[in-house]
Amino acid sequence: MPSLLITTSRRTSNRVRSFARDLSSVLPGTERFNRGGMGLTELTSRIRQSGAQAALIISIWKGNPGEMIILSSQGDELFKLRLESALLRREIDSSNKGRVGSIEGVGVKIGSSSHVLELARGLAEIMSLTIEELSDPAERRTEKNRALIWLEDAPSEKILWTHYNTKDLSEIGPRIRVSSVRRLGENESE
Repeated sequence: MPSLLITTSRRTSNRVRSFARDLSSVLPGTERFNRGGMGLTELTSRIRQSGAQAALIISIWKGNPGEMIILSSQGDELFKLRLESALLRREIDSSNKGRVGSIEGVGVKIGSSSHVLELARGLAEIMSLTIEELSDPAERRTEKNRALIWLEDAPSEKILWTHYNTKDLSEIGPRIRVSSVRRLGENESE
């Protein structure tokens, strides 16, 4: 049973589909599927049917990943992340094509802003992970092929979100620059 479903908006591009594939390869316990013409009601049913806690929907902006929305199993928007940029795994390291066995947790750089911590809490909650404040991803080195979700502040109040292999400490991507995080409350609507 996946903890998170990963899909795209109905209108998509090859780059957005590659990005969704990249995310599913570094987030074990997720399931990626092609949405096609599926509406929100059908998508919510799919989340419930799979037993997942949420779905991550990647939308397009000028051919690139532009936004990620995390929906609960009831169809409520939990988070909305605006993306400034997203590098695919092959653009970070073309030799790194394998999947990782599990996720070690969410690492945040010591002294991170409230925006970084808010995103870390949301990811950890949805995927049942722990959060650790670290000075560097190397502090989570293990002998196993695992991924560490790494979040840190970037210039201009942006967030850098990437993934590291805990065995060899290589950045395995994708590398995402988040320009805004909006956590929606239960009674809040757009």
